Order: sequence, then structure tokens, then C-alpha cells
Amino acid sequence: MSVSRSKFVGVDGCPYGWFSVGLDNGGGYEVKAFKTFCRLLAHYAEAKLVLVDIPIGLPQRGEGRDCDPEARKLLGRPRGSSVFPTPTRPTVIQAAAAPEDYGGAAETEHCLAGKRISKQAFAIAPKIAEVDTVLLDRGASATPPVREVHPEVCFWALNHRQPMRSRKKTRDGEDERLRVLQGINPQTQEIYDSAIDEYLRKEVARDDILDALAAAVTAKLGWPDNLQTLPECPPKDNEGLPMEMVYVERT
Repeated sequence: MSVSRSKFVGVDGCPYGWFSVGLDNGGGYEVKAFKTFCRLLAHYAEAKLVLVDIPIGLPQRGEGRDCDPEARKLLGRPRGSSVFPTPTRPTVIQAAAAPEDYGGAAETEHCLAGKRISKQAFAIAPKIAEVDTVLLDRGASATPPVREVHPEVCFWALNHRQPMRSRKKTRDGEDERLRVLQGINPQTQEIYDSAIDEYLRKEVARDDILDALAAAVTAKLGWPDNLQTLPECPPKDNEGLPMEMVYVERT
């Protein structure tokens, strides 16, 4: 597999596997889809920063993660509902191994955390487990660094701390997010159209493109030292992974 020249990479899970937008310092870009997160990281081996919309840093029991309620609070209603509680690592492992057994995962999460795993978290448990395994295998000092974002937090920050008004799966929501990104990256529409043309919607959905693009723009604006975190001083999980969401404010 060839190695990309992109330095700033945004990633979102998609029906195909993983969708990425890569940006460089000279205005170049690429859009790509990968079956596995490991292949994605190999392609972007020379990147400066990879930001992915997936929980990184998993609780072991019911203590939860501070970044989740903080994100819900700053987004308010109704966008805050897009931030769901991150399940415990044992539940994620179980759900990934038995993706048809919601009841079993819900029971495990209830025993460990006092509540059932949400249907949204259960649906992406295989992807959470995939990224968790890759990051634990490669070690904390591996490059490129991989950090967690939540797209709605990214848009909130890029929109002068104002959450998006419309749902991203609506035409109004799509146009709203494109306008925010276009004001920062003039190639936004070109990048979006390129991805629309290259991939079928059953492979990469429209909102997957928007989310990955927001993460890529955040990576480029935030590198090397402009990223902010939720919470301000993120704790680490039992395996040493930070429990955080990163974002950058538009100047």
C-alpha cells in the first residue's frame, strides 16, 4: 500500500469500514475508504495527526468519562443527544465478539455500570474495539498520533462556539455544515463532491464525508499546539489511553 503525503487526517466510520479526508500544507487533499483501521494508519504513516470520530479511552466500570457529559452540556439541545455514554471496555469486547447479542451486552453493561448499553454504542462496538486493539498494540509513542473527536463538537468550535441548528442528515444540516467548513477551507465543496462521486452511498454516507472533513480541518488548524480538550485535563483509562475529545476554535 502506498504512503500518503497528507499530513492532517480526519476519519469517520462508514458502511464500507473507515472513510478519511487527508489534507496537506499546500492545498492538496485526498479522500479514501479503508476496510480496516490498521490499513488506514499504514497509508497515513507519515501524517502529523489523525483525528477519528470513535471513543478512545474506555472506562472499566461505571465511572464513565468526563468528556461525554461535558460535550453534551456545551452542545445543548438538541445536538447534545448525539453524544452517547461510552460503554465499558468489557462490554465493548463482548459486543464486538457477538454483534447480534444486544441483550448479553446490555446485561454486562448493567452489571458493570448500572445501566444498559445504548443501541447507538452497541451498533459501533466492533469499530470501538477495532480502534482500541490497534492503539493498544501500537503503544502510546507510536506515530502518527491518533486522537478522538466528536464531529458536533468540532462544528461547534469551528462555528464560534455555536452548535449546528439542523440535523446533519437533512439538506439544511448538510448545507449548514458545508458553509462552516467552506469559510475555513475554500476547497470544502470540491472535496465533498469528489467523495460523493467516488463512493456509493451504501459505502460512504453523506454525513460520513462531512464528519471526516470536519475532523481533518480540525487537525490542520490544531496542529501542533492549538488543540483544546474536553475535559481540560483529560484522565487516562486503565490501559493508559486518554479519555478526551479534542477540538480547535476558529479564529
